[in-house]
Amino acid sequence: MTLFIFLLILSVLVLIHELGHFIAAKSNGVRVEEFGWGIPPRVIGKKFGETVYSINLLPFGGFVKLTGEDFEKGEEDTGDLGEAGVLDSKSFASKTPRQRVAILIAGVFMNVVLAVALFYLFMFVNGFKTFQMPLIFDYKFKFGEISKIGTLVSGIQPGSPADKAGLSLGEAVMEINGRKVSDINEFKSVLASFDGAPVTLTLLDLKDTSYDKIRYVEVTPEKDEEGKYIFGVYLGESVSISYRKPLERLFVGFIHSYNVMGYSFNTLEKMIALSFKTKDITPVSEGVTGPVGIYNLVDMVLKYGGPNAWLTLLDYTALMSLSLAFVNILPFPALDGGRTAFVLFEGVFKKKVNPKIEAAFHRIGMAALLVLLLLITVKDIARW
Repeated sequence: MTLFIFLLILSVLVLIHELGHFIAAKSNGVRVEEFGWGIPPRVIGKKFGETVYSINLLPFGGFVKLTGEDFEKGEEDTGDLGEAGVLDSKSFASKTPRQRVAILIAGVFMNVVLAVALFYLFMFVNGFKTFQMPLIFDYKFKFGEISKIGTLVSGIQPGSPADKAGLSLGEAVMEINGRKVSDINEFKSVLASFDGAPVTLTLLDLKDTSYDKIRYVEVTPEKDEEGKYIFGVYLGESVSISYRKPLERLFVGFIHSYNVMGYSFNTLEKMIALSFKTKDITPVSEGVTGPVGIYNLVDMVLKYGGPNAWLTLLDYTALMSLSLAFVNILPFPALDGGRTAFVLFEGVFKKKVNPKIEAAFHRIGMAALLVLLLLITVKDIARW
């Protein structure tokens, strides 16, 4: 089941992206030679009009093949040349810079549209509020009302009282011996008041989005080097956003997309700054995941998500669609944003970059992306 849902999510994200290129290409008079689901080799294909619609062997993702796309990359393909060496009028390479930009960014646009639509559906079903989200760094969300839980277990020291008692990541300490605690300061203050005696913790499992999975665990604290009583846990914050105002609900798909992307950018920026400060790439690498990490997240949601697991997956899919749009629009060679940058250069300076030079940039960019993907995959395997 995990594998099926994982492949389904990736296929939807990539196919909706490629559908954007497909629609924009057709609208601008570019011939679409093939629209395929999966990665070749081809298993079956049927031609309708000018386009072959295919199903391919590796069952995830998809692609669109445009006439003249290879010519644009600088490959020696004379198949796009008509009489007297004139480009085929339905070739991608024959279109104006404005038309080519529209085709190139259409995939990103469709990923944003998908994310907004999924967030609308999620919010409507879930009463216009989010599930609890771990807050890695402080951030002020632009829209909505924020509620926080400041006692989320985000780390456990091996061999500590918390470890021996069986606390797990993703749980929140709600009470100590019946006394409510809402943040780390209250946690420390209440714990100190029991002077090292065994205490009973009321734990709420935030991984189960029904938020009714509560358990009670007895823990005996130990003194640290400073003589303070500790459990050996690292506590963080978790937030939930509610959209109560009529205008917020009307535009909830858009404003929630703005909220989560703003938070993602802020987190990435602070992780990069922390890596530079500590001269350690670990903070950035821990905040990035690949296919293996996504697979394990899906598996974790299915195992611990409770009755609302499908809603959690809907939320994750929307967030991944936004992330895919952001990554693809970056002006990096081989990505849509990188190719768009070359076309914009042509449009502004009225001078086309040598196709062979552009092709070389894209090949180097693709090689770099594959190496990065390999490193992320190795890291994900080691972590999970």
